[in-house]
Amino acid sequence: MIEVGVDQVLDVLTRLDSRSMRVYPRQCTKLRHRRSTCTLCADACPVQAIAWDDSVQVDPDRCTGCGVCATVCPTGVFEARSPTNTELLIQIKELAQEREWLAFACPRYREMRSKEAEPFMQVPCLGRLDESILIGAVSMGISAVWLMDGACQECPQAGGRTVAGTVVERSNAWLQAFGIAQRIAFSPHLPPELSEKARQLGAVDGPSRRAFFSLLARETARTAAVTMESVRGDHGSLPEEAQAPRRGELPTRLPAKRQLLLGALRRLSRPGGAGTEISRGLVAQLDFKATCTGCQMCAFFCPTGALTKAEQDGRAGVAFRVAHCVDCGLCRDVCYCDAVVIASDVDLGRMVDDAAEVILMREADSVPWEASPKERTKRLLAAMYPGNE
Repeated sequence: MIEVGVDQVLDVLTRLDSRSMRVYPRQCTKLRHRRSTCTLCADACPVQAIAWDDSVQVDPDRCTGCGVCATVCPTGVFEARSPTNTELLIQIKELAQEREWLAFACPRYREMRSKEAEPFMQVPCLGRLDESILIGAVSMGISAVWLMDGACQECPQAGGRTVAGTVVERSNAWLQAFGIAQRIAFSPHLPPELSEKARQLGAVDGPSRRAFFSLLARETARTAAVTMESVRGDHGSLPEEAQAPRRGELPTRLPAKRQLLLGALRRLSRPGGAGTEISRGLVAQLDFKATCTGCQMCAFFCPTGALTKAEQDGRAGVAFRVAHCVDCGLCRDVCYCDAVVIASDVDLGRMVDDAAEVILMREADSVPWEASPKERTKRLLAAMYPGNE
């Protein structure tokens, strides 16, 4: 294992970049601020290729490319390749023209059921499937999505099934918020009625790299349109790379899976509206307590651009875009005043519309926008080290 201090997280995480995984280390909340409490990738990794304590440890040789870390990381440090989420959704779009149901399975399941003609999309692990794929499939016309877990119990990477269970539960909760009945479930094998249809349709191993690029060669224009539709939804394309920071700011990047999820939600019917209670883990609502000093550090460290610095009528505040909030919790972690309030009571309509709201700090406690840099620094230090003015 390679063990280093937090200051070297960027270099260490980059070691996990491979054909099966792309790494954006600057999105790691622990790299952005030492107070980050996130250890989701290490907690979920079924082979302990990543470990967090006071320092980060990685073992690239242990990594199997299962993609579980990409599923659980809220800020998009890890993104699965071979196939990417976009490639999977392209294949799903093609299959949706032939059938109204879809099944996913891992290579172990394929070996176990090799004699049966069950069409499924093969993924390295069921835990590699995130909400953008499952909800994306429903948004493309799939009426039933099955995750075949018949091989999970004896799998040495069984932790992936636990992650998949959380994703399925959250995906169905999101569909319910949009007025759609539960459509995603686990099964040890395809239901009998679908197995008969499977025999008629023939097996689908996909999406193999060869088949995918053959599809691109035959239908370049149409496939490109599908790709853009998957990312764009109804509101124009979103940037895939990190936004170039202005001087004195940190880079921000909206993860590809969030871009794809937004596109999927926009293809669904309108959600319930303001005050929709949604499962924490994908999005959250933000507010501040009276103890907030207006230092705006929450906006400075936000990795996705959900929070940006703002001012109104000479008062400091933040502009909050709920569509870009991935509930990473870094804003709460970095706040020395314990002033950040994160809630699950979200207006999904504003999320779909990608609306922004300006949240102003309390006038009596906030630092005036026109205050000198020296005064703003003084107030920030007072908040960080109370009693040492």
